[in-house]
Amino acid sequence: MRYPAFLALVISMSVQAGAQDLHFSQFYHHPLQYNPALTGVFRGDLRASGLYRSQWTSVPVSYSTFSGIVDWKTINREANMLSIGLMLQHDRAGDAALSWTQVGATAGVAHALGENQALSAGAGLALVQRSFDISGLKFRNQWTGELYDPNLPTGENFNKGSGLAPSFSAGLNWHYGPVDSRTRLDAGAGAFHLNRPKINFRDDADQRLPMRFSLLLNGALQTGDMTDVVGFGVAQKMGAAREIIAGGGLRRLLTPDNNLAVQFTVAMRLGDALIPAFQLEWQNWTAGISYDWNISDFDVATSNRGGFEVAVVYRVLPVPPVKTYKVCPIF
Repeated sequence: MRYPAFLALVISMSVQAGAQDLHFSQFYHHPLQYNPALTGVFRGDLRASGLYRSQWTSVPVSYSTFSGIVDWKTINREANMLSIGLMLQHDRAGDAALSWTQVGATAGVAHALGENQALSAGAGLALVQRSFDISGLKFRNQWTGELYDPNLPTGENFNKGSGLAPSFSAGLNWHYGPVDSRTRLDAGAGAFHLNRPKINFRDDADQRLPMRFSLLLNGALQTGDMTDVVGFGVAQKMGAAREIIAGGGLRRLLTPDNNLAVQFTVAMRLGDALIPAFQLEWQNWTAGISYDWNISDFDVATSNRGGFEVAVVYRVLPVPPVKTYKVCPIF
């Protein structure tokens, strides 16, 4: 049997604990989730990516997460660039179908600092929704003493099953990338839920999302004609919740024209999971798969099984020639 206290605990944790925003192991394939200033910061005209994450299927309350982004460059003149992005996220977990949905847009403005560097600033606006379905739960009041009767009242009183609110974000990013090299580096910071949106299931409650802050590093060092060393890291704080992921590996070109490459990396989410990942790049496409090997105290329930994550990225390449002098490779 599931009791009212269980529902109260789940809802309270989801709204107050600061762990309600989504997180990904292949975060480098979902840059707008961590910094709106990364809108348009890539080589090409348009980028579309999707990530699917299935977590903790070995325990009763599993998590299923999907996120997709599209961003493109709208204005590219001399040393300045304006880019626009769209993002959709959805997460669902548990018997009560506790879900998080976010639909939003971002905009980024980049300015070239010479031939190899650029500084960008970005902002975002999204609609965020929390919802649940109480019909999927069972309560003590529905137990007659001999059997369970779903037609009996639950004894719970919620004014609504969902909450919807706007959310604002902002960020800064520094990009380094020589024109004649695969070496690159992005370093930046983002801030989310700047307006502390109110999302609660009772009209008499005042529960607000805490602000989320993120620091992100993502780079590669060309060490040979066909080999790169890659490294990445992200640190996030949202209320009492914190997350730090750091990792790296090797990228190997399989053809001299850069049309085919593979990448192997290993990362760690501190205190939680070891994350091996494999990535295949073919022409305009990139596909990655990772697995979270749980090493936290929760392994008592998971038996070290975390979850798979799959990412697919498509870019429109190459950038068409421009009439003005090209001063930065991301432009």
